[in-house]
Amino acid sequence: FNLQGIANNGDFIDPSIKQISILEILRVCHCDGLLLCETMEPSRLVVWNPYLGQTRWILPTNNLHRSSDSYTRYAFGYQVDKNKNKNHHHKILRFSNDCINVGNHVSASEVYDFSSNAWRVLDVSPEGDIQFHTNDVSLKGNTYFFAQEQVSYDGGGEIKVFLLCFDFTRERFGSRLSVPFHICDEENVTLSCVREEQVAVLHQSLDLTETMEIWVTTKIEPNAVSWSKFLKVDRSALIGLSFKVNVGSFFVDEEKKIAVVFDISRLKQTETSRYQVAYIVGQDGYFKSVSLHLGNHDKLYNGYVYCHPFVCSSYIPSLVQVQINQRG
Repeated sequence: FNLQGIANNGDFIDPSIKQISILEILRVCHCDGLLLCETMEPSRLVVWNPYLGQTRWILPTNNLHRSSDSYTRYAFGYQVDKNKNKNHHHKILRFSNDCINVGNHVSASEVYDFSSNAWRVLDVSPEGDIQFHTNDVSLKGNTYFFAQEQVSYDGGGEIKVFLLCFDFTRERFGSRLSVPFHICDEENVTLSCVREEQVAVLHQSLDLTETMEIWVTTKIEPNAVSWSKFLKVDRSALIGLSFKVNVGSFFVDEEKKIAVVFDISRLKQTETSRYQVAYIVGQDGYFKSVSLHLGNHDKLYNGYVYCHPFVCSSYIPSLVQVQINQRG
């Protein structure tokens, strides 16, 4: 994939797109106009600047205890310099869930530094169990995760949940950040960001109340947070609004007071394939459903699970150079 041409001091832009090859992407992290793409090949990462059409392949590492790729998590951020330099110092965090929970692990996490082009082992681990089925968000260089207490859970009770921040400047996880709701069993929670200034969280209750709430932060720092309710929706009153357990992504429009939620359609008896859909919900029962295109199978699960659509809720084109290199 390659976008041809850039805007630089009024130079002419050729907006054509030339397909170079097809790359199978498993997960994507967005930060500062750059995309960190985790490929289907184990430990293969590529950083992509869509605006400049540049890619940078990240060599794999063997520092950590080898875990299943389904339990390996990556995050993308940058170091904030004291002199307020606009040239951000980008980094990648990698950690594995089984490394965190086993008693004699070699290391819990490591960080890749773009300036040195090398990985370093970190002696840090999160204060909780980061949920690998939920997305994370990058905000002002840091990454925020949805997490819960590391406890054995058999169902039926309340689960203590919170946000955790990884500070890429200090290279440390922050303390637990409270969320404005409680959950029981596997309820639907997903994160988004608003203009890279605020974190938004969608919580869908799976009990008889059938409510969906969206909250937006009024203050967010690595060790402090406060919330304001943005929208509450009664799903039982909206025909066709029926999310899966895990919503893929969403974004909000603060002026119009609406949310756009991306998901996979339920398979009807007359259908053989599922579709990626966008649900537009708002105040006073406003609801609209838009089919996007045929859903893609997640090959990690042998085609039985469909991939959610990936959406950058606040993408701004970037002039950050990623130092093009060849695939290793």
